[in-house]
Amino acid sequence: MSTANTTSKSNQSASLHVKIKPQISCPHCWHEFQTDKILFISESPDLLGDSKLGDAEQLRFLPYRFGVGGEAFDAHGVACHKLACPNCHLQIPRPLLHMSSFFISIVGAPAAGKSYFFTSMVWQLRKTMTRDFCMNFTDADPTLNKRIRDYEMKQFMGGDAPDVPVAIEKTDIQGDIYNNTFIDGHLTSLAQPFSFTISPLPSYPFPQHASNVTQAVCMYDNAGESFLPGADNVSQPVTRHLATSDAILFLFDPTQDLRFKNTCREIVNDPQMNPALGGDVRRSKVNQSSVLTEMITRIRTHSHTPPHEKIKTPIIIVLTKYDAWHQLVNFPHYNNPWQQAKNYKTSVYNISYVNEYSQILRELLLELIPDLVGTAEANAEKVTYIAVSATGTAPEVGQPDKDGKRPLLYQPANIKPVWVEVPFFHAQTLAGKYCVPVVKS
Repeated sequence: MSTANTTSKSNQSASLHVKIKPQISCPHCWHEFQTDKILFISESPDLLGDSKLGDAEQLRFLPYRFGVGGEAFDAHGVACHKLACPNCHLQIPRPLLHMSSFFISIVGAPAAGKSYFFTSMVWQLRKTMTRDFCMNFTDADPTLNKRIRDYEMKQFMGGDAPDVPVAIEKTDIQGDIYNNTFIDGHLTSLAQPFSFTISPLPSYPFPQHASNVTQAVCMYDNAGESFLPGADNVSQPVTRHLATSDAILFLFDPTQDLRFKNTCREIVNDPQMNPALGGDVRRSKVNQSSVLTEMITRIRTHSHTPPHEKIKTPIIIVLTKYDAWHQLVNFPHYNNPWQQAKNYKTSVYNISYVNEYSQILRELLLELIPDLVGTAEANAEKVTYIAVSATGTAPEVGQPDKDGKRPLLYQPANIKPVWVEVPFFHAQTLAGKYCVPVVKS
């Protein structure tokens, strides 16, 4: 074995010319541990079988031999680069070791439009961060983010048939968005986080602040059924990221609320609000305010927040499908809440602009759904209301399928998201994790 292969573990930090955080939190099981306890994932094809993940997974191991680049060598002398949590053994994106982290949870009832919103938000952040803020928003690990990449391709580029209207399937309660592992001897299902990095481009006008704005971002997109009472337990703690998140986006779908529908049915030419226009709209039979209550209960339970104290985590109520009910609000204009800075080649995010619109939406909700406002503001210190449209257009009514149902579809070329980046920027601002320049007036 070469001299590089026998470099001691104590020299690992010296061989790496990057700063490593002394302690991190696993984005899967939220176990906090010292960085020197992190495991590597073997890459030798003969080292299959892991004690927690099963016979089909590569062995996880605590290395004692390193190369000059910081790579570890497994028992067969193969260089290994992928990292894993010592508690759940699931893969951890390497940027989490070097960057400050921002965790954000996306919550909503079944059929609230989480998949469309999440896909549009990521798609727009990739463009807006580069074009307007001189920042790069990209995948921390393309393999772990494959699902969202597939959604982006389908929703905005049409996949293999760009001229054919598409529909994004809902997030399921099982499948590749969850990982199974053994923790404390119990088979446990954990939510798969989507991980991204934010870093300045060479054109970034404030290089002296580059290290402060460089971040690793983890987002969680659970199935709506995961937020129903009784769905969170020891074997499926799939929403316990709520207690450790820096901000929470609660998606409320006005097209599923009878009070909204009755108010604008006569003036809206959208099958989501007016079933008489045709189409089989998938509806949740769950009261969305009760999902908010369940979410707050879980946050209090897992963060040990007593009933008399308000939750400190910012909660943003995201009203989805704005294009279907925008007639109900009187916004004087609805431009992006960021403007080009006078003396710098970057835009500036305007908090007061968003707060002004939040107040208008709050008044509408107080009139139509006061219990939603009451539940949120009685339990959280910071609550903001933001209207978005993941598509910017009404869906088409598709041809009947074999069951006679007519699906709602979207033409990729017609999708024009509205304000989908704003909840992310506002969440970061409220959490004190600034990645873009901010002005308060």
